[in-house]
Order: sequence, then structure tokens, then C-alpha cells
Amino acid sequence: MLQLAWPPFLYVLLLSLTVAFAVWTYRRTHALTRRQRLLLTLLRSTTLGLVLTLLADPLLVRTERRQTPPELALLIDDSASMPLAARDSSQQLAQRLQQTLPWDALQKTHLHSYGFGATLFPLPEKPRLLADSLWFRRTRTDLNQAILEVQQRHPHLRAIVLISDGQFNTGPSPLYSAERLGIPIFTVAVGDTARPRDIWIDRIETNTLAYTRTRLPVTAHLQARGFAGAEVTIRLEVDGREIERQRHTFSAQEERATVTFTYEPQQPGLHRLRVYVDPAAGEFLDSNNGESAVVRVLERRRRILLLGAAPEPDLANLQRLLAQNADLEVTTRVQRDDRRFYGGPLPDSLEAFDLIILAGYPGREASTTDLERIAAAAERVPLLFLLSPQTDLRRLSALAEVLPARPDQILPGYVDVAFQLRPEARTHAVFDLPGGIPDALEQLPPLRTTLSTWTVAPDARLLAVARSTDGASPTPLLVVQERGGHRRAALLGSGTWRWSSLPDAFDELRTFWETLLNNLMQWLTAPSENQQVRIRPERDTFGEDEPVRLLGEVYDERLAPVDDATVTVDVWDADSTRYPFRMESTGNGRYRLEIDNLPQGLYRYRGEARRGTELLGRDSGYFAVGATTLEYKTPWADWNLLRQLAGRTGGRFLTLSEASTLATTLQQAGLLTPSETLVQAEWRPRMTWPPLALIILLLTIEWVLRKRFGVV
Repeated sequence: MLQLAWPPFLYVLLLSLTVAFAVWTYRRTHALTRRQRLLLTLLRSTTLGLVLTLLADPLLVRTERRQTPPELALLIDDSASMPLAARDSSQQLAQRLQQTLPWDALQKTHLHSYGFGATLFPLPEKPRLLADSLWFRRTRTDLNQAILEVQQRHPHLRAIVLISDGQFNTGPSPLYSAERLGIPIFTVAVGDTARPRDIWIDRIETNTLAYTRTRLPVTAHLQARGFAGAEVTIRLEVDGREIERQRHTFSAQEERATVTFTYEPQQPGLHRLRVYVDPAAGEFLDSNNGESAVVRVLERRRRILLLGAAPEPDLANLQRLLAQNADLEVTTRVQRDDRRFYGGPLPDSLEAFDLIILAGYPGREASTTDLERIAAAAERVPLLFLLSPQTDLRRLSALAEVLPARPDQILPGYVDVAFQLRPEARTHAVFDLPGGIPDALEQLPPLRTTLSTWTVAPDARLLAVARSTDGASPTPLLVVQERGGHRRAALLGSGTWRWSSLPDAFDELRTFWETLLNNLMQWLTAPSENQQVRIRPERDTFGEDEPVRLLGEVYDERLAPVDDATVTVDVWDADSTRYPFRMESTGNGRYRLEIDNLPQGLYRYRGEARRGTELLGRDSGYFAVGATTLEYKTPWADWNLLRQLAGRTGGRFLTLSEASTLATTLQQAGLLTPSETLVQAEWRPRMTWPPLALIILLLTIEWVLRKRFGVV
């Protein structure tokens, strides 16, 4: 069919006029013979006719019928639970699938074949290679992700054939997502629904973060079926060494039991905890008798650098309180003159400490060099500043960038003030006191604070204010700050020794300063989540068959996302072998890294982000690679889920023994019949080069002939 941009009668009229013009052009050329005149007229009229036709923008449309084979997806569950549910070996199950499925009918369709566990992977197109591609070793099953991902890859699917035992242990239920797809799912159930006689550990519960010489409870949740009256031994192992064992007797045919162990780590680092039930006679499977967890143990003993401006009651009381804590290793230096300290020189490496406490420091004798070193160290080490009458506020200004509050207008003199909490302090971790916040805080002896004014940093939190007796406006007293993963605190008042010296009748208030000081030190030295660079594993433990995924976030000092950073990650195994990697940006300050084929073991990592030569920050952590037991906890088929999946989507439910009838079922649903579509092919000469080339050729021929015939 030919379509023109002009009305047909107008096109015919103009075409006639072009022919007439060509005849008129050569009619009076008497030097030409009749044959020459006719030839040149034909060339001219053809050329003009082609130009006119292109101006009319013709469109040639051709319609034809095409048959398209139906597009289907075949999903085969490759998880480790499949052979268990089928009561068969992995190899024999793969061969049964290869022999049972109606491949002749399926291959007449446009078939997309995938295996899946936690993710999809393609299967070979040739059916005879199927048995060699299925290993049934995947340690996780995500039915929901498999269905969604195959539809995203192939949006024109007419149906999905799902072969599975119906068990999933990762992701949400697939029922809701499958209904929303709007295409039928034909399910083929593999395995027996009968639940075997078995004992397994469902899960273990413990802290992922612990401290040395601190008791850590480890709770194991057991399940048993068919072992009423049987006695079993449950063991706790740490890094392959048995720590404790307990015995338990099951009293019912189906029972859930809880066993709690206590573990007190002695060494910092990563420790693998494993709770294991000794196999019982007649048990279906012992691969699910153990469950593992990884605990990061931190050194509870913290190194404290205590710097005093001069001997005074507050400093003496502080030293006494710190000495009572066996988990603290305190290095004390008190200013003697501008070059010397009582207790020895300032340590060479200030960054080796976990916390720096400035007890009135800096005083009048503090040197500029020492202040610069402390300011540099405070960029990485938590800092606690305690004001005293010995503090030189002008010298303190050198530390303004690392303090949560800085002196603004420096005035001489001190005044007595009352310690008053602000409402938001009651929800802060610093005031999470064992017996709660005392009701009689107003009975605490007054503190002394300077008459100078203070400016609180914009990102700092004011927890307590100084209330004077003369009715003046409250001034900052206790300020905390968390910036870029580093924490600081400042108490802008002195006289806490009076709080610790209260009589026994005020016992609750007498221990207030000691408890508050310990809470401040714990908060300051605790790992902070408010970091510019954060790198975390997707989960703590990965199976050997799945990639290790590290997810990163990078922010600048304003906590705005950074997309153009270079993020490198070093991973070390238990033998300290280093594996360097580089993370890939996924936009909006997020980064991603996938590591394949890591062997079993504990791994630690450290990453850093740079933009150009600027270091934005660092982060570190750990993860484990090992055999997971998720697939072994449900060694039976869930036909009910597969029935619902087929029923809600308009498909059909079949068992593996009925899989040979799958072709008939698909045929009856009209899913093996090719679809017929009308396809229109369009050709617009104006958009192609051959017509233009033909016009140029005709003009060239006419010019050559005119030259040859002697027509100027």
C-alpha cells in the first residue's frame, strides 16, 4: 500500500506538469534528431518526476502474518533440600528430571531454562546436558526472587514452569509477587511431604559483639520429631574447642527445647561459636545437628591517657575512680612546667590510646607543641574534657576544632551553679543508669564554672545546663558530640570531688559521678555508627556456593553522598593472606563488591575511601564463609505452597511422577500454540540514499548526452 503526503489528484497534476515542462524544454532544440530529443526528454521528465515524488514523501507499507512460538520459562530448584525431600541422590534426581520432562514439546517453544538457589543461573539449552548442570548444593532458596527475576529478564513470558520441593528459607513468600505477575505458574512438586524422624538445631541466639572477661550467654533452640524419651548431648565449641556440654531428654514426639550455655572469652578477635547435638540412633540426617555464629570480641581493657593541668582535688578524685576499674589501663601526666610532666614525658604515640581525658588541661604552662599533638590525636581518638580552675581558656582555644564546645568570650572569675538535666538527656545512653536517674539531683553540691561564655558546636548535643542562683540564663554544662565516627564530651564545671564525698545518707547521689563517668567513657569508646565511610557485609555468614557481598556508603563531612570516591577493600583470611579489591559505585553514595569462590573460614576486612588524594574515612569488619544448615532443616516437600502458587496464578499443580503430562497440560491451556501477529514493514524512500543517488545519476547522464549532442 502506497501512502502520499499530498492528495493523489494534486500529485498526478504536478507530475503531468513536470512531463509537459520536459517536453517543452527540448521541443525547440532543432539541432537534435527526433530520437535524441526523445531520449533527453525522457531523462529530464524522469528526474523531475523522482524529485516530485520525494517531495510528496511516499510511504510504502507491507503487511505480513508471522507466527511466534510461545515464550516460557523453566525454573528448577537446585538447592540442597531437593534430594532430601525426594529421598534420592543428587545425581539420580537430576537424571529423573532429564528423563521425565517432555522436552520435545518444550523445545518447540521459546524456552528460557534456569536453575536457582538464592539467585538464578542459566541451564544449557540441550536437555541431555541438564543432569550435568544440576548439583543440588545451593545453600539458600529464594522462590520469590527467582520468579521476579525471570519475569524481569523476559517480560513477554506466557507461563512459568516451576520444579521445586516448595521449601524456601530466604526472602518473602512468593505467593503475593506471583499473583501480581499476571501469568500462570505450573508447579511440579518434587519430594515426599512426610516429615522424617530427626533432631536439629533451629537457631542459636547470642550477641555478635562481646568483650573479653565478660560472660556471654549462648542459647540454642532445638527441635526433635520422633525421639520421645531419648537423651542427647549438646555441646558448645569455640574455634573447634569444646567449652561446655549439656544433656537433654525429650519428653514428647514433637518437641522444642532451649539450652543455654555461658562463654567467657579471654582473647579479642573473631571467634566462631558452634552448638552441636550428638547424632542419635535412627536419625534421618545429622547435617542439621549443628549451627554456628561468629562473635567479635573486643578488648575490655581500655588504655586511658589522663592529662592534668596541676594537682587538685578533682584530679585526685578522678585518679581514684579510674584506679578502681580493673578494665582500665591509665597513663597519667600532670603538667609540671612548660616542658615537663609529673609521671614522665608525654607518650610518643597518642593515637595508641582508646581515650584522652583532659582534667583541667591545658593550664598556663601547656606548650604549643603539645597542644598541636593532642589536637591531631583527637581527630582519631575520643576526647573527654573536664573544666577546672587551672584551665587556661586562651590555650584551650587551640583545641576548639576537637571540642564539642569552645570558649567564646573569655572573662575572669568563677561562679557556683547547680547541675540541671535537659529533657533529652533522659533518653541518651550516658544517662542509662542502673537504678535510673536519681530524683534528688538538685541536692548535689554545686559545681563551679567560669563566667566566660561558650559556643556549642552545631552538631553537638547539650545534655545538662548550669543553673545559677542569681536567676541568670542557663549556660552549657555537659555537652556531647558525634562527628564522622568520632565522639567527644565536655563537662564545663569543676567540683565533682564534692559529689563523691557525700555522706552515706546520700548514697545514691554519692555514686552518681562515678556512674556518669563510667557511662561517658563507655559511650566515648564504643564503636560509632555515624561514620562517613560504612562498609558492611550483606550478612555475617555466607555459603561456599554464593558470592560474598559487601555494601558500602560514602559521605562527605556534611553527610552528603559521594559518588566519585575510590573505595578499596583489603580482605584477610585466617592465615593473614591479603586479597585486595575495589568497590563499584551504584549511585547516591552507595558502593558494592562481590567476591566469588572464597573457601570456608573467618575473614576480616578493612576498606578506605578517597576522593583524589583526600582520605574520606575507613571502616572494617568481618564475615564468615562456611557450610550453612538452612537447607537441611526442612527435608520434606511443601505441596501446599506449590498448590497455592499454581491455583492463585491460573496454572496447574503436578507431581514429579505426573511431569510427563506437562505437555498435555500446557497444550490444553493454549500455551504451546504459536501466536499469530500482523507485522507491518514500512519503507520511506525520502529517508534512504538510493533515490538520491538515482537522481544524481540521471542528471549526470543527461549532462553527458547534452555535451555529446552539442547542446550547450
